[in-house]
Amino acid sequence: MPQSFFQAGDDSKLTASLSVSQLNGKAKALLEQGLAQVWVEGEVSNFMASAVGHWYFTLKDARAQVSCVMFAGRNQLALHQPKNGDQLQLRGQVSLYEGRGQYQLLVQELRLSGEGDLLARLEALKKKLQAEGLFNPEHKRSLPAFPQRIGVVTSEQGAALRDILQVLKRRWPLAEVLLYPAQVQGAEAPAALRRALAQAQYHGQPQVLLLARGGGSLEDLQAFNDETLARMVAASGMPVVTGVGHETDFSLVDFVSDLRAPTPSAAAEAVSPDAETLMEQLNSLSGRFSHAMASYLRREQQHLDSLSLRAANPQRVLEARTQTLTRLYQRLIAQQPQRRLEQIRLQLTGLQGRLQATSPQRQVARHQQRLAELKQRTARACEQSLSHRQEKLQNLATRLQAISPLQTLARGYALARNQEGQVLRSAEEVGPGDRIQVQLATGELDCRVQHSSTQRTG
Repeated sequence: MPQSFFQAGDDSKLTASLSVSQLNGKAKALLEQGLAQVWVEGEVSNFMASAVGHWYFTLKDARAQVSCVMFAGRNQLALHQPKNGDQLQLRGQVSLYEGRGQYQLLVQELRLSGEGDLLARLEALKKKLQAEGLFNPEHKRSLPAFPQRIGVVTSEQGAALRDILQVLKRRWPLAEVLLYPAQVQGAEAPAALRRALAQAQYHGQPQVLLLARGGGSLEDLQAFNDETLARMVAASGMPVVTGVGHETDFSLVDFVSDLRAPTPSAAAEAVSPDAETLMEQLNSLSGRFSHAMASYLRREQQHLDSLSLRAANPQRVLEARTQTLTRLYQRLIAQQPQRRLEQIRLQLTGLQGRLQATSPQRQVARHQQRLAELKQRTARACEQSLSHRQEKLQNLATRLQAISPLQTLARGYALARNQEGQVLRSAEEVGPGDRIQVQLATGELDCRVQHSSTQRTG
């Protein structure tokens, strides 16, 4: 039972006190009723993800702070995991953790500051293009099954390009890769992407085009939400496959493209058949063809053998007819004059010639000769087809190898980068003591600059 206290005064009354749990419970109810849903903006600090997936952090500004928690069931829907220093906009419910008597914000939705306006503009633009029919499935073009030229619009220095080239080299080395470099982030990125896309459309010959970049925040991907770029993708004369960001990232070009892939690597896989699988299928078809041809030839041989067995023995037929003719001849000798006998002799000679001309043995011999010719022609055709395909495969592989960026390194050149990974083009960009990485045809060197000079050589 709670203890009782007396309040001094003329009207002293006996008042029942609240336990701490009861007090915190009432305070929690008042907070949750008075501030059911609020939006709060501030900076993240003390972020921690628990073992069961809950997020705990503090949201602060210059004068105050508030504890926040976003439970695992809610944070799975978040596009980004916050980190210390992020400026966030949070939607949540004010509550109180009764165990410590500490009020906190139960976060239901979060986004980076500034994303709200971007998302609103993006949604409005999306509805506009959708109303024009640019997202309709009937406008989607099918991808070529075996593309010989694949265009890529992306940053020349980005990891997305390396991932795409690795996938294409592994799966479909026969294709020629045409790179149209463009800036993919920043204020100048939309114009750069439009120029690269226009160059691919009007000055290149790719059969399919990849539009790609690595992951990033909504602001980082904003160039791919450009309305003019989206309309150019929709009006493209060749199929366009987008691989922008990660699996959870969506941009405007994803909706108007012919196929949206979750990552740049997945986009490269979508446009490239697997050469190893195709070779296995070709070998399987070749084996099936050889087996079918062998079965056909065996059936024809069996049919000829059957005809030979069913056909009457020409020698016996000849003997029987000879006996008949002999009897007739004897009768003629006895009954007819010499002239009639000569006519019969002539008829006999003609019948013998016709019998020999229609002999089943000759027919069997002709069919066997025809069968042998078919076998030889089939074998030559198979050899010529396989030789042609192997020669074509080798030529395409040689062409791909000739234009490979790695060939430049193989000839003794090297690629130098500073500690930020940027390519060095002048000795003025580094000084003595700076560390640089030098990429060779095989492996990399970690070097330190002792002396630099801008004097040109050669």
